[in-house]
Formats: sequence, structure tokens, C-alpha cells
Amino acid sequence: MVVMHSQGSDPHRTSSYTYIDELIGSMKLTVAGSRLLRQVSNRLYRGPLQHIVQQLGLNKYLSKPYWWLVITLADSTQTHSLADQTVSFHTETFDEFIRFRDLMGERPILEDLLQSLESDDVFYDIGANVGTYTCFAASNLGPNAVVAFEPEPKNATRLRENLDLNDLDAQIVDIALSDTNGTIELTLADGDAGEGKHAIATSGNQTTTEVETARGDTVVKEREVTPPTVAKIDVEGAELSVLRGMEETLQEHCRLVYVEVHADKIGEYGGTAEDVYSVLEDAGFEIETVEQRGSQYFIKGTRQSR
Repeated sequence: MVVMHSQGSDPHRTSSYTYIDELIGSMKLTVAGSRLLRQVSNRLYRGPLQHIVQQLGLNKYLSKPYWWLVITLADSTQTHSLADQTVSFHTETFDEFIRFRDLMGERPILEDLLQSLESDDVFYDIGANVGTYTCFAASNLGPNAVVAFEPEPKNATRLRENLDLNDLDAQIVDIALSDTNGTIELTLADGDAGEGKHAIATSGNQTTTEVETARGDTVVKEREVTPPTVAKIDVEGAELSVLRGMEETLQEHCRLVYVEVHADKIGEYGGTAEDVYSVLEDAGFEIETVEQRGSQYFIKGTRQSR
């Protein structure tokens, strides 16, 4: 099993000056704003002051005000380039800005995906959120090649806005893929668009909304949606249900599958991480770990024939 792991930037260890350099390279920061931040960091946050702040552990208290200042001086979009693809995203709130600052820590998976795509692939983004994977894949593959599944209304709206921002094409399907056809209760996490904690409800004390659910196999057969050759699944613990609902599609059409396994949540949906591996292996996939972050990790399933 191959593990490719990268360490993201840590605002508690890296100087403000370094962060400004990174920001200028990854987002639109106004000229006046970048000049001001450079002057402040270069004149104030250095030498003994920087050492004292770090020794006292004050950087964790100063981090959020610092980023609020960055957001105030920045434009309302961030632009990232990966594997020869350049995509911009709306970041109009503090939470959106922080999430997209490092592409939500998923740069290694995105890079691996983009480098693995072939010109005739059809990509399914299952749990598309606001379109990080959808937009990059659509930029790579072009029109009529990407299908994004996102049932949460705020996320689906921002997903459309991010596609429009980049003049990209993708089919958006506002249902939750699972192993049943019907309706389910989807939990609504507090926050703006892009909050990644929306999931199928597993208890009665959560704020929910009713959404349509369907098996992936049913969608392919009955809704005239082109079957995928590559899929990414990130559904906050319900990944086994998604896989079980598209077993036929996996076996007949997919050559690559990326799955974020939530080992701390999957038990709430009646499964285990080992079950995820079993479904993929039974469908003929060889599995490797692409990225691990605590109890969550991305695996990549590769099948030699399709």
C-alpha cells in the first residue's frame, strides 16, 4: 500500500510574511493590500517580537484577526493552478476563504486525479460540495464530461456560481446517492456554503432537510446520465452506501474511484472501512491510500479493464 502524504501550511508556525507570499501566488490580493501587509509583517512581526509571540503561544489568538485582515484586503475570489488547470472560486465569507486557502487540504488528491484523467473520461463528483473537484475536472475534460451530485441547496447554488465564474460546463444532479431510492433526511451543518459536514441524518436531534436519494445504478439506467469512468466519493461516512448502490456501474464502467473513508463516522451507517475495501476489491479494483488526515483518508481504486 502506497501512502502519499503532504503537510499543509500551518498559520501557527509560519511567519506572516511567508503567508503573504503564498497568498499573492494563490489568490487575488489588491496591490495596496499586499503592500500594507508586507510593511506590517516586515516591520513588526519579526525578530524578538515574533519569538515572544511564539513562545507564549499567542499566535493561535492572533491568527484569526490576521486572516480577517487578509480577507478585508482581498478580492472575493481565490485562484488556484493544478496540473496545468487554473480555476477560481468564490470566497466571500471568512469560512469560504479559510477553506479555499489550501483547497481544504486536498491538493494531493486533486493533483493525482487530474494527472490520471484521460480525454474520453466521464467524471462523477459524488458529494460535490461547492465544486472544487467538479471545476478542476471540467476544466480538464471540457463540456458534457462531468456530473456533480450535491443535494444541499446552498452548496449546489455556490457550485453553479463557481462553474459560471470559470465559464465551465457540468451537469448538476441535486440528489444524494445511496443504496436506496426515495427520500432521506440530510443534516444541515451551521455555516455558509462550502460547509463540508452535511450528511445523511443518523439521529433525531439534528437539523435536517428532506432530499431525494437514489442508487447510482438507477441514475445511470433510468435518468439518461452518462455512466462514469472515474468517480470521487466524499459523503461524510455514507461512502459504503454509495458504493453498494452503484456496484454494477463500478464493475461495468469505472476504471478509477477515489473514496474519502471516514473511519470515525462510517459505523453510524452500519458499515466499516473494511467493507469499503471489500466492495471495491470485489469489483476488481486494486487499492492504495493517497492521503491520510487523522481518522479520514482518501483511497484510490484502480481497475485495469473497463
